[in-house]
Amino acid sequence: MSTVTEEEARRILERHRGGSAPIAELQEVTRGGFDAFTPTKVYTLRTDDGTSYLLKVTPSASATSIPYHVNTLATEHTLLGLLSSQTDIPTPTVHALDTSESIVPYPYLLLSHPHGVPLSHARTSGKLSARQLAMLDLRTGAYLKQLHSRVQNDWFGLPSQEKDELYSWQEAFTPLLEGLLDEAHRAGVELPYADLRVCLSRAIGFFLFDDCEVPSLVSFTSDDHSTFVDFELEGEGTPGGEGAEADEEEVRITSFGAFGHALWGDPLLETLLMDPSAGLIEGYGGPLIVFARQKTKRLWYSLFLALMVLVQAKRMEAEEHEKVQWARELAERSAAALRDAPCY
Repeated sequence: MSTVTEEEARRILERHRGGSAPIAELQEVTRGGFDAFTPTKVYTLRTDDGTSYLLKVTPSASATSIPYHVNTLATEHTLLGLLSSQTDIPTPTVHALDTSESIVPYPYLLLSHPHGVPLSHARTSGKLSARQLAMLDLRTGAYLKQLHSRVQNDWFGLPSQEKDELYSWQEAFTPLLEGLLDEAHRAGVELPYADLRVCLSRAIGFFLFDDCEVPSLVSFTSDDHSTFVDFELEGEGTPGGEGAEADEEEVRITSFGAFGHALWGDPLLETLLMDPSAGLIEGYGGPLIVFARQKTKRLWYSLFLALMVLVQAKRMEAEEHEKVQWARELAERSAAALRDAPCY
């Protein structure tokens, strides 16, 4: 889709602020991490009075027959509402959702702009103490636990699959995985597909995925790029001051997670649980992998993530993104490890 113009942004703001809204800044956000693999464009929008917003826009929705697809802005709006009403997880305030295309030629979601910077930037700044980093991991784990335990559902699958009445996680997940395998194969991604299908048949036969009985809201692709923290990159020293006192100050998370790929499923599918720190596991309340079969299941989820990145990159013509080569390597490692992975 084309770039949002300043005139279009002004019309959006004037409609939802109820008056004149001179724009001081309009800038498209270059997204890092897994949140980049959606067709959504995100803009930072600041008015003359200093108020900042995030404007998310997508191409017009169209019917699709592909098994795996990203969530619409309307779905994201609904999920953010569930988080707001059922958890203490910080998320941006929703100001408006408009899918009518009556004032601009695309659906949009207008949100408050989270204070601070992405956690990925804070980590790489070198300005956070070991204690502050550990506290951020603890808080991340605690928010994940809230997401999975407080926001639950009666059926599994993508939010768009409500009418499919999928009450088994295995019945919901395996068609999504098979669809990504088929699309990756057609796109020329080199993997041992015949071997993988044999391994998947074995996993299905052992009901590998059916130990998940309660459909939890799983963000799937949340990472350090999609979490914002109350932190200033400018200046020197640790945030909040100097010396030991600054090291003791906890850095607050101001917005957690991304929900463009969220679905109802197994909490272990979370990318944040692919290689979690000890602090994140402690914050979550304990490890999700206890038995060998759960480690095998996590290998399938890693493959699923890699395939999503590779397929979405192909669909979006974004194959130069830094995550694409990472995803190729992850897919190859996961496929190799699955050959001898136990399902019992």
